[in-house]
Amino acid sequence: MTRTANARQDARDNTAKLQSAALVIFARLGINAPLEAIAKEAGVSIGTLYNRYATREELLEALMPGAIEQANSTLTEALKESSDPKSSLELFFNTMMDLQRTDSMLNAALHALPNTTASTNSDGCDELLAIGYRLLDQCHTAKVLSEDFGKQDLFNILWLFSKAICDPAAPNDWEHTIRLLIDTAWVRHPTQL
Repeated sequence: MTRTANARQDARDNTAKLQSAALVIFARLGINAPLEAIAKEAGVSIGTLYNRYATREELLEALMPGAIEQANSTLTEALKESSDPKSSLELFFNTMMDLQRTDSMLNAALHALPNTTASTNSDGCDELLAIGYRLLDQCHTAKVLSEDFGKQDLFNILWLFSKAICDPAAPNDWEHTIRLLIDTAWVRHPTQL
């Protein structure tokens, strides 16, 4: 193997080490963790990190597709167990919130979305949202969800969750409020009152 080939292999190895370390550190400390901690976890210098990823955003962008793909897989698998539109949408919300709570990369991707359903997201969040929008349509067709509860409402709930989960100053009962918003959107039939 030539010296150039060895250098390229070292660069690929460092990239893999940095990405692996970033996932560990971001999971432990959040996406604003010191980049020095990532370099240390990877066993490389901070200069090596900056040589490969000039900014934190570049590192996050490199990691996002994997996080989105994993979330999509988890969500799709969870929904296989669901039998009706209402329980499917409830499961969607619960699974997405659990994923956001435990996957800082996914939460960062949702956190960074513009606050509109018209946007498309190159990181793949649009695929996750499309699942929710499809379930919303099914609930409207089955008349179990208020017609007033639309795509923007679903988007807003996930977006608000992504913001609140990252904010240490958020009120203690913010999650209760989000769940209350979801609960009040279900159509109540006279026999349920």
